[in-house]
Amino acid sequence: MGLDLDLEKELGLGQDGTVSKAEGKRMSFRPPPPAKEPPSRRPPPLPSSLDALKPGSILSEPPNRPLPPRPVSKVGGGGLSRSTTSASTAPSRPPPTRPPPLRPQAPLGMNPPTRPGTAATTTTTTTTTASFDLPKNHPEMPKRISWMTSSSLAATRRTKYGTGKHSNVELVPQPSDDPDDPLNWPTWRKELNFFSLMLLVSMTGVTKTIFTTVNAQLAETYQVSYTAVSALTGVPLILSAITGLVSLIASRIWGKRPLYLVSLLLLFIGTVWNTNVATSYSQCMAARIFQGLGWGAFDSLVLGSIQDTYFEHQRNLKIALHSIISISATWGSPLLGGVASQGEMGFGQQFTILSAFFVVAVPAIALGAPETAFDRAYTLAQTPATAMTGKYKRSLPLGPRKLFSLETFYEYIVRLKPYSYSPSSLSPTRPTLSLQTILQAPRASIAPTTTLLFLVSFLPSASLWGFSSSLSLLFHPLPFDLSPSAIGALFTASFLLSIAIISLSNFWPFWRRNFSPKLHMAAIALGTTLSFIGILTFGLHINASMTPSPSDPLSSTTSVFALDYLGSRVNLPAVSFVLGLLSAGVFILDSTVRPLIKSSTEFTSSNFGVAQRNTSDMSSGVCFWRTFFSGIFVMAVPNAAWTWDGLRALCIGFSIAQMVVGATVGVVWWLFAEQIKRWDGRVMRLVDLDMLKRSGSFFDTD
Repeated sequence: MGLDLDLEKELGLGQDGTVSKAEGKRMSFRPPPPAKEPPSRRPPPLPSSLDALKPGSILSEPPNRPLPPRPVSKVGGGGLSRSTTSASTAPSRPPPTRPPPLRPQAPLGMNPPTRPGTAATTTTTTTTTASFDLPKNHPEMPKRISWMTSSSLAATRRTKYGTGKHSNVELVPQPSDDPDDPLNWPTWRKELNFFSLMLLVSMTGVTKTIFTTVNAQLAETYQVSYTAVSALTGVPLILSAITGLVSLIASRIWGKRPLYLVSLLLLFIGTVWNTNVATSYSQCMAARIFQGLGWGAFDSLVLGSIQDTYFEHQRNLKIALHSIISISATWGSPLLGGVASQGEMGFGQQFTILSAFFVVAVPAIALGAPETAFDRAYTLAQTPATAMTGKYKRSLPLGPRKLFSLETFYEYIVRLKPYSYSPSSLSPTRPTLSLQTILQAPRASIAPTTTLLFLVSFLPSASLWGFSSSLSLLFHPLPFDLSPSAIGALFTASFLLSIAIISLSNFWPFWRRNFSPKLHMAAIALGTTLSFIGILTFGLHINASMTPSPSDPLSSTTSVFALDYLGSRVNLPAVSFVLGLLSAGVFILDSTVRPLIKSSTEFTSSNFGVAQRNTSDMSSGVCFWRTFFSGIFVMAVPNAAWTWDGLRALCIGFSIAQMVVGATVGVVWWLFAEQIKRWDGRVMRLVDLDMLKRSGSFFDTD
């Protein structure tokens, strides 16, 4: 009878809301419903606006609230009945056993079973939190979302750690859950990419100094001036500086892989063309222009690719190897190139040998260097509350390791596209091209820190390139008549000392961990002093040796073109050593670039992603200015060093100018170090932007 009554009858209420006695006597609670299975964990439908996900909305209320109490009356014996007066008037019925009330279960996305750990408590190396890709052109999508600052989405992600001996190292930057993220690549894929890039970096370095030992022979073969022959090295250097800056801009739009492929093609055309241009200067210059256009991407983008692929605790070794390989190939190739150029084919023998390496280089870049540019800004904005089904796409956890097979190889090749990067996650098919994106690299190249690093080192660097291109002019004619292999031997000290300085600055822990203003000033003083000694001694020694005194009997009895005219007075090992001192000064000054740029970007950048990008841009900016002016000096120094007196005057001017510039830059840095960093942020538009106004950790992703 009472099981089908409405609420008023069930409670015995009259029209005025009072309890009637007749109905009150018959009141009893209906038996409890049978136990049901817990509700499905299917997430509720996605709200149409992200406002519903903010704190205070229905989805963000505490899901395990207690149920409101029901009207219950206890009688003798502890039983339950409908009577509010006496149990004797109620019909006899066995007391039901009521199960505890079931709490409503929130969807799993809103109620994770365990609270995510923190950096101090979590020791896992992976995470199973679901991820999503934000919808295209969402009307309320914020400009940038950071996984540490998306508190409005009620998100806290589990911190990821390394593996093996790095199991206690918190990964910086934090990788996303996307298996296509270069940080999540398997080790073999990362190492293959690094090997491919280093192979092209070394080939690029070899082609830069490939003519330094044979410039005099080229002038005789092509019947042109020595300045025109020097342009075969200077013009490609200038073009490589320009294309390097353009590559930085283009990589923001199309990624790095298309630029690597195009640069590889240009380098291949220029190198193969140079194998058979023994009689045409114009064809040789055209081939060198192709090579110069191909150098730019491998000069400016490789550091960014290393940063895209490796974590912070893995980068030091890779960046050190990159520096060592680049310098070894550039200043070590004349040692072997001079020997190779003495064969029947002449200087073309070097290009023939180099062309053989394209058999490995072409498939290495085509198959082993995927796209490393990856936008983690949206893939890291993955929260349990928003990782739902619907128009959001759930990304899968990292797949298990697979053994090599034809199926896995085919899958790898299919996904290896020439162009796969899109800078906008909101519209993958329409890359976002804005003036701010285009000007990121140019602004970094004129930042105060970049400018000062260039000023303090460009004279030694340009002098090293200028003197190297003039060695054949100075020592190939009579009275020296040095062969290409003997001229190449003059680079021995430069090669050894430069490798020693770069290795020490990269592998000496004290230099990397304790770089301070005092150590910076000491590096500027030492680098400037060694450069001063190298430049000045190079010019004074050669001029003093080749200038006869009136009392010298050879000055009146021997022609200046004779083989024994004063040539024996020049100490060639000493010339090699002073060039080595100049190289040591150049690379001591270069060793301050990385820590100073890192200090500046950490000071001005809003998060780790922005700092990483600015580090690559500013480093490439320093490289741009050095390479550009080095190309100019390569063509200008032979004109000034045509005579011994001209060489002497040139070296005195360069050495004094370097001392003045080094002292001035050192004083400016000592007095205004913090102001210089602040101006870096203003020049690169990092101050008073939205990315600096939001709150969050520095280790967020851009």
